[in-house]
Amino acid sequence: MSAIGMAMADLFDEPLQQQERPQVVAEYPYCDRNGEVLKVVRRIEPGYNGERKTFRQYKPDGTPGAKDIPNVPYRLPEVLATAQSGGLLFIVEGEKDVETLRTLGLTATCNIGGAGKWAPSYTRFLEGAGEIVVIADRDEPGRKHAAAVAKSVEQAGIPVRVMEPAQGKDVTDHVAAGLGYEDLVPGTRTAPIENGSSNSSEGPGRPEDASTGISGTENEGGGPRWEDPLPVPRNTLPAFPTDLLGESLAAWVRAQGVSLNVSDDLLGLSALGTISAALGGRVQVNVKPGWEAENVCLYCLGLADSSARKTPALDAASAPMRARVGQMREDKLALVEENEQEIRITEKELAAVEQEVARGKKDKDEARAVLDRLRDLREKPGLPKAFVGDVTLEALGKVMGENGGRMALHESEAGFFKACAGLYGNGRADITLVLKAYSGTGHEIDRVGRGHSWMARTALTLTLIIQPGVVEHLEKDNPEFKSSGFLNRFVFALPQPMPPGTFDTPGVAPDITTAYDTRIERLVDTIWASENVRTLTLTETARKVFAEFYNETEKAKVDGGRLHDISEWAGKLSGQIVRIAACLALYENHAVSEIDDTVMTRAIGLAPYLQAHARAAFALMSRDGDGGRKLLRDILDRLPQLLDDEQTVTLRKIRESFKGRRATGGLGAVDAEAVKDALDELEELGWVAEIPAPPRKPGQRGQKPSPKYDVHPWVYDPPKEAP
Repeated sequence: MSAIGMAMADLFDEPLQQQERPQVVAEYPYCDRNGEVLKVVRRIEPGYNGERKTFRQYKPDGTPGAKDIPNVPYRLPEVLATAQSGGLLFIVEGEKDVETLRTLGLTATCNIGGAGKWAPSYTRFLEGAGEIVVIADRDEPGRKHAAAVAKSVEQAGIPVRVMEPAQGKDVTDHVAAGLGYEDLVPGTRTAPIENGSSNSSEGPGRPEDASTGISGTENEGGGPRWEDPLPVPRNTLPAFPTDLLGESLAAWVRAQGVSLNVSDDLLGLSALGTISAALGGRVQVNVKPGWEAENVCLYCLGLADSSARKTPALDAASAPMRARVGQMREDKLALVEENEQEIRITEKELAAVEQEVARGKKDKDEARAVLDRLRDLREKPGLPKAFVGDVTLEALGKVMGENGGRMALHESEAGFFKACAGLYGNGRADITLVLKAYSGTGHEIDRVGRGHSWMARTALTLTLIIQPGVVEHLEKDNPEFKSSGFLNRFVFALPQPMPPGTFDTPGVAPDITTAYDTRIERLVDTIWASENVRTLTLTETARKVFAEFYNETEKAKVDGGRLHDISEWAGKLSGQIVRIAACLALYENHAVSEIDDTVMTRAIGLAPYLQAHARAAFALMSRDGDGGRKLLRDILDRLPQLLDDEQTVTLRKIRESFKGRRATGGLGAVDAEAVKDALDELEELGWVAEIPAPPRKPGQRGQKPSPKYDVHPWVYDPPKEAP
């Protein structure tokens, strides 16, 4: 242009208009529960790339980008204060709307990122609120977003309504028009699209050239056309109902959860396991005449990935009991060492006397007197021991025998569970003691150097938090493990993954720590250290509440009932509820002798969570894992590497991809029938379409060709925002 004497501007019909420069018009700090700023969102107007507005995230020091910092609801400290007082909370689509409602004296919040970005983890911060009002923007994305938020809140058991502005697009327009809260109108409760799928031809993430049709049919141009496929269904599990643990214990669980970035599920499970351990088999509950007394021992099994901070959760819960029993060991160490020395001296004395008797120099009565003294010395208790580590089944019996027939095991490693499953013994293991110790039944043992012995009463508490892969397909690998009833003795937790943590998480308030530690130590001192077994009963009102729950559970177990698929586990659920109620009652008052209706109602309130998580756990342990859906996801993961040049694949090729190696989570070789069933379900979901085989020639012999499948384009060319 310079060579021909022209400027770049001469290429345009009209002079280039000076555009308004983007500017930061507002900053929205996102804080943790203590008010410390985690990240800042800046609102920029006009936005970049022709947008009306743009939002950017920054670290507290102004550094651009904050993806490594966890997301929390906006104005979190105010939200928590209002929720914990049972107040009214508003959820809107953006920070500007939050600030608008604050000018009216209302507490409001939103999620970072706007419509479609609400995460289930946000909902746990709302627990305790008297009511949630979700105000939808008056457009399709806004209504879908509000419906998704409302559904998440409903699943947490919090009352919720959806409202809309009477004027304008959002609540800020509504207020600008001179209207207030009382002028909002009921919203259109549009159901959110399940699993992120869409039936709309304009749905998010849909390829521009995709047309609406049935999987595997032909469009006018002769090529395949596909509907948007449905994701492989996953279990939607309820969040842990922390409030039902009671005010003091719930406060400890929540505070530890924030400090350690651990889910309430794992901390709640660890705390209940610790309380049960602190009772040490010295508590039983008489529910009614004819009902065998419930031994208050819990078998807890959490299933969480390696990054879920399983060990910190267990350590935080059991720390006060370990410390208190450790102090008891220190106090008794000198006496125990003296007794052990007396045993060694007396053993030598007995040997010498026996030699003298054999030579005829002493009477047998002298030897018997020394033997009786040695027996008395050996019967004196050794150092108290509350927890055992990764122990074999054989060693467990000996350790329990040396500690009054009781023991607790809190582990984040799978060694003990694998031993019980017989994974170290060709699928067979003698778990008789583990089965008996749940009920408190007596057990005969052999102690090294002491011959035969008998434990009149046994008590074992198990709190195991292990990786899900350990239990996947357990029914296939070891059917006897389930048929023995061992798995039916567990309460399960399968927590959702936590968002990424940060280094500067707040510590637990001293008063919360002290309250928890003191209550656990009190249980150890008054119950665990006692030689007597305390019996609790139910108050009359608690008995009526429990009877109603028991009757409903029994009805739900029958064929066609909602618990029929887990009926064997549900057969022990009522007893589990009684045990949990006893733990909660004694944690709150170590001297209590009755379980009242308030505690029983809270324990029963845990049942929906326990039922849903047990169903998910047994699906994971089923023959195909996750109710067969694990195989579907494995196949989808492998398909891109198995396709031929025509983007098709055969059943044989898929099956062969599983040979000689183990799939994710421990799945071994897969038979053709299982793969065919999985492909049939994937076809129903719209991911594959079987290609009809050409007819065979008359008289043609030999192996039939393996079924061949066309695959959805998203398999090999996924859209940027696929569901």
